[in-house]
Amino acid sequence: MSEIASEHLESSEAREAGHSPAEVAARHKCFLCSRTYERQDHLSRHLKSHENERSHRCPDCGKGFNRADLLNRHRAAHWKTDNEPLRKRTGRACEACIKAKTKCEEQRPCARCKSRDQICQESEGRRSSINQAASPDLTDDSPRTVQGSTVQFASNRDSHAYSQAFSGYREALDGAGNLSQLGSAEQPLPTTSSSQMEEANLLLGLNSRNMNEPAIGSSQGLEHDFNSTAFADTDANFPDFFEQIMMPEGGSRHHYGAPFDISNFTQDLPIDSCDFDFSLLSTGLTRPPTANGCRQGHTDRADQTPHSDIHLRTKAFEESPWSWNHWIPERYSHAFSGQDEINIQENRVHSADQLTSPDSIRIMRFDIEHPARDRMIRVVTKVAHRHLSMPSFPSLELLEDLVDVFISQDSNEISSFIHAGTFNSKTARTELLLAFVAAGARFVALPQVWKMGLVIQEVVRLAIADVFESDNSTTRELQAIQTMYLWLLIGAFSGLRRKTEIASSFLQAPITMLSWSNAFKRSRYKSVAPDLNDHDDELEAKWRAWAEQESLKRLIIAFFIFDSQVAMVNMKNASISPAQMQIPLPASRDMWLAPNAHAWRNIYYSVKLPDVHPESITMLDFFGNNAVLQQLGDMVDHRLCMLAACHGLGHEVWNFRQHARLLVHWKNQGRRDRWLAHQTQQRDLNDDLTTLQTHCEMQSSSSQEALFTLELHLMTLHVDLEDVQTFSGKSGEEEARKVLPRIREWTDSAEARTALKHAGQIFLIARSFEKTKLRDFFAVAVYHAALTMWVYGMLSSNSGIQSREDTSMNAASQLPSRGPSGAPRQHIALDGSDEKALKAFTLLGQGVPGIHDLNGAFIPLLNCKAIMSIATALLHNNFPQSVHGLPALVANLASLLNELSRLSSRE
Repeated sequence: MSEIASEHLESSEAREAGHSPAEVAARHKCFLCSRTYERQDHLSRHLKSHENERSHRCPDCGKGFNRADLLNRHRAAHWKTDNEPLRKRTGRACEACIKAKTKCEEQRPCARCKSRDQICQESEGRRSSINQAASPDLTDDSPRTVQGSTVQFASNRDSHAYSQAFSGYREALDGAGNLSQLGSAEQPLPTTSSSQMEEANLLLGLNSRNMNEPAIGSSQGLEHDFNSTAFADTDANFPDFFEQIMMPEGGSRHHYGAPFDISNFTQDLPIDSCDFDFSLLSTGLTRPPTANGCRQGHTDRADQTPHSDIHLRTKAFEESPWSWNHWIPERYSHAFSGQDEINIQENRVHSADQLTSPDSIRIMRFDIEHPARDRMIRVVTKVAHRHLSMPSFPSLELLEDLVDVFISQDSNEISSFIHAGTFNSKTARTELLLAFVAAGARFVALPQVWKMGLVIQEVVRLAIADVFESDNSTTRELQAIQTMYLWLLIGAFSGLRRKTEIASSFLQAPITMLSWSNAFKRSRYKSVAPDLNDHDDELEAKWRAWAEQESLKRLIIAFFIFDSQVAMVNMKNASISPAQMQIPLPASRDMWLAPNAHAWRNIYYSVKLPDVHPESITMLDFFGNNAVLQQLGDMVDHRLCMLAACHGLGHEVWNFRQHARLLVHWKNQGRRDRWLAHQTQQRDLNDDLTTLQTHCEMQSSSSQEALFTLELHLMTLHVDLEDVQTFSGKSGEEEARKVLPRIREWTDSAEARTALKHAGQIFLIARSFEKTKLRDFFAVAVYHAALTMWVYGMLSSNSGIQSREDTSMNAASQLPSRGPSGAPRQHIALDGSDEKALKAFTLLGQGVPGIHDLNGAFIPLLNCKAIMSIATALLHNNFPQSVHGLPALVANLASLLNELSRLSSRE
């Protein structure tokens, strides 16, 4: 019989025997101090206090704590002002506050019950726990017996005996996997007095007043997966603010937890090769459960205690919603923590296992010889010989497949920067070959290959740093900078916290190298043109010289786009300004993809226009005058230029948003002149974006990526995503209260309706994306658009803000389906193409806004749960053939959207 089944049977037998709930809960008893808990995960957290590792460190003063909730209360003392009293933790909450998961207070009736005119009743279980704490048998010197084992309190003088007992407990726990089987850990401990116990409690950070109160916090054995986003444990109840705004109280039997960190779409996943099961990619990567961890979907007393319905919800709702903002990397964590082995048994990568675009083309087959593979092994062993073992390095065939996958995928990208025609694995840098392997693994859903790519990415990161340190002249080599770009790209959109943070931190380094080498200046580039009379050797030399320059030019544009995308995803300043882009325009895509020198010359003369010199026009010139492309015909890459121009305007939109935050109070302080100038700038930016959008639509092969990016900029121009995320819970309850008036004012404005229109258009364009392309930056943009519509729907629902009635999420009961005259209100499809209806909604506020689901049915924005479900399905449908699951970042976003959908449920 499994542990879960046996534990459930024991609980059922206890209930049938007539035991009270308190007696059933008493099974979760600390073998050191005999404190009892209603849940096993609370006991596990309590045992951390006895272990006294103090792993939670304060970043301000360095003081250590055994529990994250104690650290948070300590940090609150740093944050409070001199005139602001520090709010103490309530010793006992009333029944109503326990059910609602809200903050309570000591006095009875509490403020919440008084404001709702309801009975403020103490918890029966907590009263009995308090009486038990006051009983003499907890403070005497007699030994304690727990399931046949004699356990006594430990004093400071007998810490060695305590350590032995605790190790015995750990061994018993590891062997049994259940607290109910601790009978084998018979470790007697010395006695201690009540005063000594009180002193120990103070040293451990425990509150003597709350010694028998079930702790509020997380379960240490939380299973982290892509369906339950990972959060650090902390002491946070469901605040009244979110209860009033997002979760109106009603007669529903469900109790909702606090909203989690909606800006966290990364995870901190252990990827140890011994226990990392990649077959779970179809449902997400799962953190291995600890021996004393709680089991997902299992509760001890769900039938007895109404407030334990929280177990029915995802584990993320039991955790602190603000964990991402205070995430601190684990101590002694390094590049190969949890990924200390390369052991690949796969020999080939079949098309069914690839997450590549269907239209990706294979320019040519790349052969990797054994000496190149040997060089890769030497680099890996040199960099990571102390941390990494290699029972089986990838075979030659697998390495070739991964390089082919990456180069074919890169050739299909608009911002392609690897010249496939001149690439030679024999002369290429070994670090670059490894970077190709790691980048190719991103597009392979095979479990071991995906994990191996993450390990190789760390090797490349350290190896190229050693190259720069050992020979500083390599900072001017193209392949070295390409290598650095690839590991940054893999890390920034990996979906893993550590890799994302490191990649974002090192983004400035290669940009500085390129800047110091004058790669951003037009003077760096020479005119290279083929001649019809060139001999083969001369033509080959010209082609390779041109390819070298074009690769550098496209690498800079790729860096510019990537830098802008990372800035928008993380809502940070970009590192490259559009004014720096003084490089010539990129050449025609057909010339770029030419497989040999003769094909390159033929394409050059087929697109060349008389008396036109595109090398004299820079990207900066094009940013100022988009119409210049029409004069150059097919001599330049139109799609790449347009995409770069979109991100160039994105810098101005970001600066506008930052200026708006500075001016938020100026219009009320006699500075309306500044505010009016600010509004003029917004109109000018809107005109510029609309004009560029028209240029993109006029192209015969308009880029979906460019149109998507423009819609995102237009949405960001009319909504502050920082405010949206703050209101949704990114920075805590107090910050959400501060931003609420601005969000409410925005919701009632034409600016909000304009932002919703562009958010709907983002969904429309995302549906037409090529399969497997809705990943990385574009997946995050879909999430931002969905979050904007979700917040608008939450605040626009009068039943959710003003009424405290239990209303259904049925669209017919939520929406005012008829206008003032009694006629049905028009449905405005934000993801539709009816310009007349969209204009009536944005300018006049007429109609009921909504989007279409996958079946074409109209879903109003007030149905917040359905909106998030549509966004989740949109991400999933872009990977229809992925039998092994989604890419990590996309899976994280789908999980976040799914949890927001559950939070919006009022069933």
